Amino acid sequence: MTEKLRKDEDATDLPRLVRREIAHARRHLGGMDEDPLLAVHEARKAIKRARSIARLLRPADREAARQLNAAARRAGHVLAEARDADSLEELARAMARHCEDLAMRRSFAEIARRARADSDRIDRAAAAEQAARALDRMDAALAGASPVEDPDALVVKGLARTYRRAAKRLDEARGTPDGEHLHDLRKRAQDWRYQGSALKRAFPDGVKRQKSKIDALVDLLGLHHDLTRLAARLDNLAEAGGSLELVEARREDLAREALKQADKIFDRQPKRVKKALKAGV
Repeated sequence: MTEKLRKDEDATDLPRLVRREIAHARRHLGGMDEDPLLAVHEARKAIKRARSIARLLRPADREAARQLNAAARRAGHVLAEARDADSLEELARAMARHCEDLAMRRSFAEIARRARADSDRIDRAAAAEQAARALDRMDAALAGASPVEDPDALVVKGLARTYRRAAKRLDEARGTPDGEHLHDLRKRAQDWRYQGSALKRAFPDGVKRQKSKIDALVDLLGLHHDLTRLAARLDNLAEAGGSLELVEARREDLAREALKQADKIFDRQPKRVKKALKAGV
């Protein structure tokens, strides 16, 4: 769950919010021996939330924000290989369970087996150590960041920038609704989701109205991304049967639905959104 500003906090407390997410990531990394799959998954989510919230600090100190972003990217990157292998295996096994065609079921089962082999080769302990060092760099960047002097202006600029970037990615995805462009849209939609959740108690009118819609959009785009990776693996499988066609058809359905949902969220002119945010704070 995303850390949120409390009733007695405002945007000057955003660094504290980022630190709390970093602490969550550290705690999950500490559970690597007990449940490595869950530890990697939850640590990555906390790092993504920290990175999204930290982006709001950019107008206050661009250099500190750049350092935070670079360190968070590194922390997430070293865990990505393990998480991608685990999620691919989960998806392939689910597809196999729900597929009646024997040849297609075998194809999905083979992809799951290969993903499990990839997962078994990953040194999760080493990845956790690298991620922890990157989290240290995030803490250091926060410690050296300039204080927030105008919290309302910071929130307006940060959220307006996030919305503008998401609207741009949506426009690009409409023109080319492939895996790359839809994944870029997902990343910007996640920023809007996490930032809105973090700020909704302090600025309820400006950011929380479409919470369920953005959650649904991110989930749709996440499944599309997973199916894109599954399709790539099936494309390299000698005997894929009709499994690739099944996955591609599902991807097309998801792309259409995701773009329809995104249109409802990012359909306003960014300048009007910025004006509404100013009125909200």
